[in-house]
Amino acid sequence: MNILHTQTLFNWGGEQNKTLNEMRFMREMGHNVILFCNPNSQIESIAKEEGFSVIAQEMNKKNFHKSVPALCEAISSNKIDVLITHGSTDSWVGAIAGLFYRKRGVKFYKERHNLFPIKGFLSKLMHKKLFDKILYISDSVKEYLLSIGVSKDRLFFMPSTVDIEKIDSTKSTFRDEFHIAKDELVIGTFTSLYRKKGVFDFASAAEEILKEKDATIVFAGNISESTKNEIASIFSNKDKIIFTGFRKDAANVIKSFDIYVFASHSEGLGTVLLEAMSSKVPIVVYNNAPMNILVKDKERGLCAKNLDEISLRECILELINEPEKAKIYSQNAFKFVDENFSHKVLKEAIKNLLEQK
Repeated sequence: MNILHTQTLFNWGGEQNKTLNEMRFMREMGHNVILFCNPNSQIESIAKEEGFSVIAQEMNKKNFHKSVPALCEAISSNKIDVLITHGSTDSWVGAIAGLFYRKRGVKFYKERHNLFPIKGFLSKLMHKKLFDKILYISDSVKEYLLSIGVSKDRLFFMPSTVDIEKIDSTKSTFRDEFHIAKDELVIGTFTSLYRKKGVFDFASAAEEILKEKDATIVFAGNISESTKNEIASIFSNKDKIIFTGFRKDAANVIKSFDIYVFASHSEGLGTVLLEAMSSKVPIVVYNNAPMNILVKDKERGLCAKNLDEISLRECILELINEPEKAKIYSQNAFKFVDENFSHKVLKEAIKNLLEQK
């Protein structure tokens, strides 16, 4: 089969990681896989490094008159059998192209990676009518799609998964890289660092913890200069704060932490959370689905009261002060991911999707 994936976003995150994993596995199965994405995006450069064919086309909400014809040309010239959209703008480009090509036998699928609200008549119509299937990554996403009227027979489970064996075998060099002592307490987060990902919640909790614990605080992942400066202003000059910027080596970074904090306000699933669980590092999340389903409170980690920075701090301190309990939680988390979210599950889902009539 000739399969085309589309992606709008420029920066790297769980959605882009999932897109590339699907592309890799489809290629392993013998399919010809192509990426249609914005030029100068991180997924463009990584896909090219891995030998994928990439069509770089600017996509934004003001240039549909250019992006739609470009996608149609890509579908036609590459004899595309299946198209899978992943972002917001590229899904609109795909939906419009689908008006011409679905009746010619091309399958159009939209993957839903998050729980952001679907507002307005046209957005709901797109999900309900303009794709052959809507792929969902978690039960939380499925329930939301059903609640806006997407029919059950249009839904297909395409789980987020991680490479358990690779993560488990990773030996972290992050502490050496940043000259952090082996016995030093490190509390960190790894995500796209903006407000809805809970970066300020974590910063506030960490600032309070530093009043009673000597620790290094790590903010790992994409971050704008303004957000970085705003977070830095919360801490004093003597505090040990590290901003790593964009990193592809999540396991290497997270395995250096004593505590991983994922204070995101909303997620479709949270691939980086699965990576942290696979890293056997004690975890704190907010008591909000799907995070509290993955990290079951007092079994696979701790769940702070939702959007409560004081509770977040208390949970972090509890894991620090009770290391044996924290170790049991992290071992349970690893086992849970190994049994439910390994790559073999995604490979089977892809196989089943491509066999759909």
